[in-house]
Amino acid sequence: MLHAVILAGGIGSRLWPESRQMRAKQFLSFDSNRTMLESTVARLERIIPLGQMWILTTESMSEQIEQLLPIIPNSHILKEPVPRNTAPCIGLAAARIYNECPDSTMIILPSDHIIRNENSFCQTIQFAAELVDENPERLITLGIKPTFPSTSYGYIERDKSIISNVTKKWENLTTAYTVNRFHEKPQHDKAITFIESNRFAWNAGIFVWKSITIINLIAKYEPEIGTILYQIANKFGSRDEKKFIDELFPQCKNISIDYAILERANSIVMLEATFDWDDIGTWQALDRIYAGKHDSKNNLALSSKILAIDSNGCIVRTDNPEHLFALLGINDVIIIQSNNATLIAKKENEESVRMIIDELKKRNWTEYL
Repeated sequence: MLHAVILAGGIGSRLWPESRQMRAKQFLSFDSNRTMLESTVARLERIIPLGQMWILTTESMSEQIEQLLPIIPNSHILKEPVPRNTAPCIGLAAARIYNECPDSTMIILPSDHIIRNENSFCQTIQFAAELVDENPERLITLGIKPTFPSTSYGYIERDKSIISNVTKKWENLTTAYTVNRFHEKPQHDKAITFIESNRFAWNAGIFVWKSITIINLIAKYEPEIGTILYQIANKFGSRDEKKFIDELFPQCKNISIDYAILERANSIVMLEATFDWDDIGTWQALDRIYAGKHDSKNNLALSSKILAIDSNGCIVRTDNPEHLFALLGINDVIIIQSNNATLIAKKENEESVRMIIDELKKRNWTEYL
């Protein structure tokens, strides 16, 4: 039985000033009128019943999610009392799902990706689930074929293709590979060599595996986290459940599922995605998402008007469709206007937007966070 776990606890600080503590990245809209979180649920609903969807978030965002998605049972909105990265929270979700359905298979995916060719996405997830049914020890990860030498994504180095009854069934869709190793975000020169080798894929952070398999692997490789999760699981369904989560979960090590499990485990399989995918990690991603909607000087205006004179390669965005951006003699600049703050940054510096957040915190300008 396939369950979906949607990760919706991050803020997305590089998308400031639109992404804030009270309106995080997953609540923003880009290529449709729906928020990215709503789009994720709608996409999954093609293959997974709503009663088998789970959302992992924080206490502070849970009420907003309940209002946005009343179709998801409140008991399936899992709340982290404090952020502890992806390994503890995925382990908590696995324990909850296993408690409800011991033979369950989980798909874990972020709430803030834009995916087109949704039929291909759903078929790829079904392919992955069947690979897990064929061998319950498998950990499936989805890899994205790189289109440029990104230094913002981790990379997966594939090894040999897998031949089995399931891969033959889906051979017209894509190929399954064993994984050689995972690589952290590289420097630009190394990213170029990765692409030229044609053996690397971007790590999309989308995984499929048996809930019991990931529980056992956490217990094996991170026994302290495993012990805490076991103690919490013993209180599922009791009046003390929330109390135990609030007391014990913060004691978990802060570690990603990649470091905790994927870089250590065997039987990892990568499916190369054939659907269009984008992670809205920074504002420059808008150039890719809205390709073809630029003016003759490669400027992009979203929900606004633009008058560009001697200006090239700029991105402007505001919620006010009547607002005019007049650009004069500037190139490769991002301008994002929100209700009480405006970001103006060179594209080459967009990865440093977090520095603004840090400075706002130092000055205690909380109204802008």
